[in-house]
Amino acid sequence: MRNACSRIVLLIFLGISFVTAQEPQAKLPPATDPKEIVRRAIETDQRNWALARNYTCQERVAEKRLNSQGAVKSQAIKTYDVTIYYDEPYHRLIQTNDKPLTEKEERKEEEKLDKLIARRKGESEHERQKRLEKQEKQRQEDRAFARDVINAYDFRMAGEEQVEGRDVYVIEAVPRKDFHPTQPHADILSKIRGKAWIDKQDYGWVKIQAEVIDTISFGFFLARIHKGSHLELEQGRVNNEIWLPRRIVVDASARLMLLMNGAFEQESTFTNYKKFATTYRFIPEPQAVQPDPPK
Repeated sequence: MRNACSRIVLLIFLGISFVTAQEPQAKLPPATDPKEIVRRAIETDQRNWALARNYTCQERVAEKRLNSQGAVKSQAIKTYDVTIYYDEPYHRLIQTNDKPLTEKEERKEEEKLDKLIARRKGESEHERQKRLEKQEKQRQEDRAFARDVINAYDFRMAGEEQVEGRDVYVIEAVPRKDFHPTQPHADILSKIRGKAWIDKQDYGWVKIQAEVIDTISFGFFLARIHKGSHLELEQGRVNNEIWLPRRIVVDASARLMLLMNGAFEQESTFTNYKKFATTYRFIPEPQAVQPDPPK
């Protein structure tokens, strides 16, 4: 339940990410309208996705399940190698609770990857085309959802700050009462408010904070995210070309599949970014890169 609920929360808050890249952006004049700044940030995020497919990293996910008093009932930590196989992200488990896998666990992970590779190598042209069409359909839906994000909020300039030497806009997003969603699930946007830190130079997302202000339901009580749930995303500029996640924190109360309510915390940290020098993902020679230094 804990992992499933956290994925739902991430889907809600990060629905504007992971979409197809657009054409390179020409140098734009400075913007003062917060809605235009957010629109540019979404376009930057779209272009980032094409570049992100050339990067690998390690993701450490620490999940805590809490009791009604907020005390930790259980905790699990898993670390993954994240790479791209056949244009799809793949998470390979490499540690559990910060300890290396056993030989049995390692063999299991190898078998899972071997099965994926064999399945992709063995797919027919019709199957491949069907898979690519499904991916493109999802990307089109993501782009449409991003347009709903722009229309769902009143964006207000909350000031300007410096984050690690970079000048950023600080923008608050307040749901509009007259918003009419055009995409499935976009109605959830009226139940979320947020705050964004956006780089003034290239409009990359530096940080996003979001809060659920009314209970969000999916299906016939299949899942609920309760009022007061929070998410925070922090990103950093890597290799002087791309913004990539550093940290995602979810603090949520949720109900899934008519099970008992559960409160959980999840913190994902992303490290060890490396860039492949080739589009093929089977040559393990990535080049190490470092986050851009503060100005």
